[in-house]
Amino acid sequence: MAADATAMEEKLALLRAQYAIKIGERIDELDEAIVQSAETEGEARRGVLSNLRDMSHKLAGSGATFGFPEVSLHARTMEQECVAILEERITDDGQLTQRLQGLSSKLREASQTQQADTNVQSPRPAAPHLHDTSRMKVLVIMEYDDEQADQVVREMEHFGLEARIIDHPAKLIGDVKQNGPVNVIVTGLDFGGDPRAASKALEVFRETEAHRTIPVVVHTYLDDIESRLDAVRVGAKAYLVKPVDMADLVDVLDHITERHEDEPFRVLIVDDDESLARYTEHVLQGAGMDTEVVTSPLTLFEVLDDFSPELILLDLYMPECDGQELAAIVRQREEYAGIPIVFLSGESNKDKQLSAMELGGDDFLTKPIRASHLITSVRIRASRFRKLRSFMVRDSMTGLFNHTTSKQLLENEVARATRANGILSVAAMDIDHFKNVNDTYGHAVGDRVIKALARLLRQRLRSADIIGRMGGEEFAAILPDTGVQEAGRVFDEVRQAFSEIVFHTDGTTFSVTLSCGVAAFPDHGNATALSDAADKALYEAKNGGRNQVILAD
Repeated sequence: MAADATAMEEKLALLRAQYAIKIGERIDELDEAIVQSAETEGEARRGVLSNLRDMSHKLAGSGATFGFPEVSLHARTMEQECVAILEERITDDGQLTQRLQGLSSKLREASQTQQADTNVQSPRPAAPHLHDTSRMKVLVIMEYDDEQADQVVREMEHFGLEARIIDHPAKLIGDVKQNGPVNVIVTGLDFGGDPRAASKALEVFRETEAHRTIPVVVHTYLDDIESRLDAVRVGAKAYLVKPVDMADLVDVLDHITERHEDEPFRVLIVDDDESLARYTEHVLQGAGMDTEVVTSPLTLFEVLDDFSPELILLDLYMPECDGQELAAIVRQREEYAGIPIVFLSGESNKDKQLSAMELGGDDFLTKPIRASHLITSVRIRASRFRKLRSFMVRDSMTGLFNHTTSKQLLENEVARATRANGILSVAAMDIDHFKNVNDTYGHAVGDRVIKALARLLRQRLRSADIIGRMGGEEFAAILPDTGVQEAGRVFDEVRQAFSEIVFHTDGTTFSVTLSCGVAAFPDHGNATALSDAADKALYEAKNGGRNQVILAD
C-alpha cells in the first residue's frame, strides 16, 4: 500500500510539474482574447467574452487543484467580470479591457511566484509495479481415514483448492512450519478410536496461536453437544456433520476465507481540460479504481460501449457540447439511464448546479475538491449503483448474470470484437438428465447441483469471462479473445471436473454430467448467429450421448 501511495504521489507531482510549465501558455491565450475583445463589437465581442469566461473558469478550477490558489483567485475574478457583462448585470463602462489586463498581469505574477516557491520538479521515475497474482487457497485436512481424506483432496482440486493431509492433530504444527502458510484447517474429531483424539484435535488449537490466525472448520461424524461446545470454545468457524457435499463444504470455505476483494469501480472522466482529467484519473487510480478519460465530448459513446462505467464524472463547461447537454443525451440511452452522473466543475452558483442536475445529473462536486472527498464521493455512488444493478442483472440463486443481461453482454462483446478485429467464443451448457435429479432427490438437492456448477465455472474461467444462467439447468459463457479450439479445451476440463463431484443426500451419493456446445466469432458473424450455433452444437452433444463438448462447424 505504501508503494502504491508513493507511486500515486509521484504521478501527481509530475502532473503538477507539467501544469506549471503550461500555465504561462494559458495566460498568453487569455491575453490574446482580452486584446481581441477590445477590437470587436456587438455579438462578435460577446462571443469573445464568452470564450474568455470559459478559459478563466477552467483556469480557476485547475489552479486550485494543482496547488496555485492565487492563480485560481484572480482567474475566478476574471470569470466573474465576464459573466457580469454577458448577463448585463453591469454596463460596459469602457474600463473592462483595462481591468481584465490588470487581472491577467496578477495571474502571471502569481503563477511565477508560486512556481518558484513550490520548486516544482519532475519526480524520479517510479519503480515498476509488479502484479501480485493471488495464490490458490491451501487447506490442511486432519483426517485419520486415508480413503476419505484422499476423496476430499480430489474433490477440492475440482474447485481450485489445494489440500494437504495429516492423519493426527499432533502433526499439525510441524506441517505448517515445514510446508508453509495455510488458509484454513479442516479437521475431523475421530482418529482411529483414540478416545482422547477428539479433544486433542481441538486442544492443539488452544495451545498454539493457530486458531487465532488460521480459520478452523470441523468436519466430523460426531454430533454431540460436548464436541460442538469444544469446537465453539476454540473458535471453530463452522461445524459440519458428515456426510457433507463437497460443494457445500466449498461454499463454507469460500465464505470463511473470503477477502471481499471486489472488482475495481469503473469511472469515466469527461473533461476537455486534459491536465485536470489526468489529475482526477490518477487520484482515482491511486484509490484502486479503473478509469477512462474522454477529452472530446462527442466521442463519449464510443467509450461508453466499450468501458461500461459505473459512474461518469462530467465537466460542466466544454466546447461542442456542454455537460448538461451531454448528460441529457446519455439519459436517452436506455442501457445507460441508471448510471450515476456526477458533475465535477468549478461552478459554485447553486441555481446553475441544480439546473444542471435537472437534466440528468445525480450530484455536483465543486472544484477544487480534496482528493479524499472525491474518492469517497465516487466510491459511495458507484457502490450503490453496483448493488442496485446486481439485483437487476444477476440470477438470485447463483449470482451469475441472468438471461437478459447475458444476451446484452454478448451483443456488447461482439460489437467490441468487430471494432477491434478480434475473436471470442460462446459456450452453451446444459446439465444432463437434470429432471431426474429433481424427481429423484428433490428440488433442494437440484438447487445444490446448480450452485455447484456455477461455483465451478467461476473458479475455472477468467475474471474477464462472462458467465450466465440462462434458466433452469442451462448456462452460457462468453470468452473474449479466445478461439474455438482453446474454448473447447477449457470447457472439456470443466465437464470432466463437474462429472467427478460427488453429491450426498439421505445416505446415498450420485454424480451428474453436463453437455456443452461451443461457437466462435467471427466464424459466426453476429450475436444471434453465434448464440444459435452454440445452441445447435449443444443439441448435437445431447443427441450424441451427452457428457461431451461439441465445437460448432
